[in-house]
Amino acid sequence: MIFYIIKRLLSVLVTFFIVSLIVFLMMHSVPGGPFDGNDMPVSEAVRAKLMASLGLDQPLWVQYVNYMRGVLTLDFGVPFQAPGETVLSLLADAWPPSLLLGGLGVLIGAPLGILLGMAAALKRNSWIDYVASTLSTLGLTIPVFVISMLLILVFAVWLNWLPANGWGKPERWVLPIIAYAAIPLATYARYTRSAMLDVLHRPFVTALRAKGLSERRIIFQHVLRNAAIPMVTVFLPMFIGTATGSIFVEAMFRVPGLGSYFVSSISNRDYPLEMALVLMVTIATCIAYLISDIAYAWLNPRIRLGDD
Repeated sequence: MIFYIIKRLLSVLVTFFIVSLIVFLMMHSVPGGPFDGNDMPVSEAVRAKLMASLGLDQPLWVQYVNYMRGVLTLDFGVPFQAPGETVLSLLADAWPPSLLLGGLGVLIGAPLGILLGMAAALKRNSWIDYVASTLSTLGLTIPVFVISMLLILVFAVWLNWLPANGWGKPERWVLPIIAYAAIPLATYARYTRSAMLDVLHRPFVTALRAKGLSERRIIFQHVLRNAAIPMVTVFLPMFIGTATGSIFVEAMFRVPGLGSYFVSSISNRDYPLEMALVLMVTIATCIAYLISDIAYAWLNPRIRLGDD
């Protein structure tokens, strides 16, 4: 296990540097620069001076080495759109809304999806199964911005129960959290139903019933434990992906989170901010999958990670 973790950590580092190189080259391959648009018209002399002060006039490999040297010391540079701050301070201010709303969305949607999937599996071909299948299909096929629009239309416009957008008061969090919870709920309902149906038809379940074990004990102590193994790989990456901000949800509900910076950093050619966002998501996702693999071994001792 220790040898496996070391190998995975090394692979995380390799992935981190490969992604950083690809993103860096892609950013600079697009024509134009941070001072070329109409939003910031400057003379050629001023532009050259700004480019020199930021080191953007140097060869690409020099810029990349300098940037990664700073990253290794947790210095992600200064965002072009907010020169008075650092990238880390900017992200530290924007992350709490995304983490709160996205995290609550997953923590609410995943358990509800598991319960819905369990009910659908235990009551196969019943109305519960049909409702669960319909909800999971709709949740996975309808884009999240459409779900957000429907929530605003129904609860904010027609019923006037909740505010449509904003940030600060808890009642403004309800609709974004529901929008965030839609995909985890649908995903886990589908995964749980499929996994439980697979386990319920295995011979060991028949043997447990023949031994006289209660149906509740069989379901919760044996079936659910085995069905949870394929679902583990979904939770942490989904949590990371949601907690780092949804462009569409945050735009629809005007949440001042990380999602807005993904758009603005690209449109403004804010290289340090764009790199920091991508690298943050990359390292968080890699670590999430590593933890998921370790959880495999804990849920099923027969799995021996790292053994040849």
